[in-house]
Amino acid sequence: MQFTAPSPLLLVIVWVGFIVCFGALMLGQYAHSTFMKRMAQTVRPDDELTREVLDERKEEEMGRSLIERSLGPTFSKMGKSAARQIKTAQGTQLRDMLEQAGHPLGMGITEFLGFKTFCLVVLLVIGVFAAVFAVPYLSALMNFPSPLIYAIWLLVFAFIGYSGPTFWLRRVINKRIKKIRKAMADVVDLIVLGIEAGLGFDSAVGKTVEKTKGPLTDELRRVLAEVNVGRSQGEAFKDMAQRVRMNDLTLLVAAIDQAMRMGVGLGAALRLQATEIREKRMAYVREQAGKLPVKMMLPLVLCIFPALFIVILGPAACQMHEMAARGELSMFNQ
Repeated sequence: MQFTAPSPLLLVIVWVGFIVCFGALMLGQYAHSTFMKRMAQTVRPDDELTREVLDERKEEEMGRSLIERSLGPTFSKMGKSAARQIKTAQGTQLRDMLEQAGHPLGMGITEFLGFKTFCLVVLLVIGVFAAVFAVPYLSALMNFPSPLIYAIWLLVFAFIGYSGPTFWLRRVINKRIKKIRKAMADVVDLIVLGIEAGLGFDSAVGKTVEKTKGPLTDELRRVLAEVNVGRSQGEAFKDMAQRVRMNDLTLLVAAIDQAMRMGVGLGAALRLQATEIREKRMAYVREQAGKLPVKMMLPLVLCIFPALFIVILGPAACQMHEMAARGELSMFNQ
């Protein structure tokens, strides 16, 4: 049995992945030890209250995911170098997108900018190693000079590394909006049931938050927290609609605000909104179902039709080939 050596590109990718994982682990350990030392220097370790604070902070820290604990401090430090971008229009847009996405992985705008810088550096390193094997082949294939191919190759990797996190954030936003759209009708029905059972609006929303999960529940929990610290209910709900930027949720918040201003029963207004939301959701489902034939055309043409042609026409093609071969032999013998 002959042994085949792995390709150099595969070895480079494995080593780069190992170095990145090892560095992330070391950074996480360093961030945790630095925090504990800073807390120990700031407060007295013999104090019982201090020990409780440290234990709570440690539990909160360990409750976060590995990526947040290991790469979070790194992203924050790298993002501080791009602090000028935060005050620009692009920084404002990124801040709004992070609010709309619900701050995935607990990232603020500084951490997200650091994440973009980190991806840019990693992709450039991978591009440099991959260029050693890919650029000569592409240069010979396209008959272009190697420096030009090398520059284009690095520009492509740099673009993917810097723009990839933004595309990922947009995808997270779309998924979150879909989850909110799917849960809105059920959440509104639970609020209506609470109101009809005799609870106040805040209590009904609180009970709904306790019984449900999801991004809409997280937004309502944030609204209740803002109301509890003294913010007006209307402003808290308007800020929620502005964060999510979803038409159905904006109409729901407007209906709640109008019902409170006009003194109309909230139960009837919310039930009407729930009915309209379900109708819009069914219309959206029908629209997506109508797009299925067009979306299935490409997989059918590229994957299914060739297999059917091979199965159906393959035997016939073999028979025709055999008949042609026999005819050629008979003609040759004559």
